Amino acid sequence: MNEENKNIIEVKDLEVVFAVRSRRMKNVNRTGLLRAVDKVTLDIRKGETIAIVGESGCGKTTLGKAIAHIVEPTAGRIIFDGVDLSQLSKGQMQVMREKIQLIFQDPYESLNPRQNIYKTLMEPLTIHRKGLGEKEKKDIINRYLEAVGLHSMENVLERYPHHLSGGQRQRLAIAAAMILEPKVVIADEPVSMLDVSVRAEILNLMLDLQKQKDLTYMFITHDLSLAWVIADRTAVFYLGKMMEIGSADVIIHGCRHPYSKALVSVIPSMGAKDQQKYVLFGETPSPMNIPSGCRFHTRCWLYEKMGRPEICREKEPEYKEVGEDHLVACHFENESDK
Repeated sequence: MNEENKNIIEVKDLEVVFAVRSRRMKNVNRTGLLRAVDKVTLDIRKGETIAIVGESGCGKTTLGKAIAHIVEPTAGRIIFDGVDLSQLSKGQMQVMREKIQLIFQDPYESLNPRQNIYKTLMEPLTIHRKGLGEKEKKDIINRYLEAVGLHSMENVLERYPHHLSGGQRQRLAIAAAMILEPKVVIADEPVSMLDVSVRAEILNLMLDLQKQKDLTYMFITHDLSLAWVIADRTAVFYLGKMMEIGSADVIIHGCRHPYSKALVSVIPSMGAKDQQKYVLFGETPSPMNIPSGCRFHTRCWLYEKMGRPEICREKEPEYKEVGEDHLVACHFENESDK
């Protein structure tokens, strides 16, 4: 395997299950299991941008947090750069975590409002770069402020998050994630809270840093058109399970799963006005009560078109290779284009 195709992260049969207590009649509390991530197997290649796409509640954020071990996996393995993270002690995991950094959706919530920019960027260096002197740390801070375009602000180091605009706060969050020079950055909806005019600036900044630092990105988003623009590969998730994965271009122009087709068909810029629309039925089921068989069948237009076949209700589909580097979990993926 050449260096370009080397897997930097290998996720194998990953499960994240939460015990959720709900209030019932007569003041009786019952505990159920919420399956946020359900037996996900996924490889992330060094230097690529892989987009994780799906509706709210599909488990994509939990997947990112589990890879970074912010959320403890219930089962399965996460292998980072050849190291099985489940075998590490807390101290070893802290050292490893500097190589996997997160950028959260809302920079105002992820940044400490009581810390100015200097303290925000100094904190990770104090924890993970104890061998560096004060001057060396300040030089690193100034270098990353320049990299994210904040160095020219007056009294920049003394400013607090509430002094900054939304775009500036996200630039600071990016600097805080990048300052330890990680190998992998998990970006959870990093531009969804920003004005449209600012989104392009932040995305271009992230892509420029990726080239400069040879970074690998896992980009979590609900916006399939955005994934098409920035990603090398796209994985489509539904109710904690990966439905389809392939190159970003293939998912947009040649997806085979009925759920992927429904998501693509509602992107306004993706084709002619007479492009066929695929309508989903009803509401997404609760992850505490996942349907039997194919979990998507309760909303699937293809299931209805095929006459509601029993196999969709009874048997969970296995992944089929339908093209180069293109996997689909559907019993009737060959019928989706007919």
